[in-house]
Amino acid sequence: MDPQLRILLELTYEAIVDAGYNPSELRGRRIGVYVGVSSSESEEAWTADPANVSGYALTGCCRAMFANRISYTFDFKGMESTSFTSPSFAIDTACSSSMVALQEAWAAVSGDEVEAAIVAGTNLTLKPQNSMQFNALNMLAADGKCKSFDASGNGYVRSEAAVAILLQRASDSRRVYAHVVHARANTDGNKGEGVTFPSGAVQRQLLEEVYHHAGVNPQDVSYVEAHGTGTKAGDPQEVGALAEVFCPRRSTPLLVGSVKSNMGHSEPASGLCSIVKVSVCKYILLAS
Repeated sequence: MDPQLRILLELTYEAIVDAGYNPSELRGRRIGVYVGVSSSESEEAWTADPANVSGYALTGCCRAMFANRISYTFDFKGMESTSFTSPSFAIDTACSSSMVALQEAWAAVSGDEVEAAIVAGTNLTLKPQNSMQFNALNMLAADGKCKSFDASGNGYVRSEAAVAILLQRASDSRRVYAHVVHARANTDGNKGEGVTFPSGAVQRQLLEEVYHHAGVNPQDVSYVEAHGTGTKAGDPQEVGALAEVFCPRRSTPLLVGSVKSNMGHSEPASGLCSIVKVSVCKYILLAS
């Protein structure tokens, strides 16, 4: 079994208990599972010596099983109605994987497809090959530090993370860290600079859509938890989009930060790391 999957099973249990539930209370209920994951560095177990193949590498290392094992272990099911099913799947959109998982889960809970959802993201750097690929694309910092929005823009450091949260309707929640007001996703499409280059214009469009549909004035936002990888390609595009959406007619400074400056870039898990950072900070401030 891929160690990412073992950790996710542990964290799912902890998330349920932290939310005020005994996991047995949720068995058989229509809970969805959405896992953001981009790679399994245990996949070569599939190509082991044919004489030693047992079949269990498929059920333990296949990324589709990351969500399905959680659903199996905790007995999460679909709705009784035949018109809906409770989703259980892995999502791979590279570095936005866990955030897209959250968006899909929020839409499912809001649309009454599921009554609640486990949203998770994971990234373990067990072997050097992936890091060598990123380094060959000049994305990694030579000093091994991620300096979000630094003038040097000399890259990021890869990091590990595993996160699981329980997303519920507020009326059903026994413990609340934060409310999801709205969630939305888009993609850049074709760009002259290449497939890895981010588009500030498309980011700005997404922000405008999110705040329009949420009914929130961007000028009322005091803090933005940004992507902030610390690269010359990404940071200027992101800061430009944030300035265009949040800063016109603004009377107070906009605070901007990124969890990557604390822990590095955990790639498919990074979005949920940002969510946890902001939620825990808010919870501590309210409790103090």
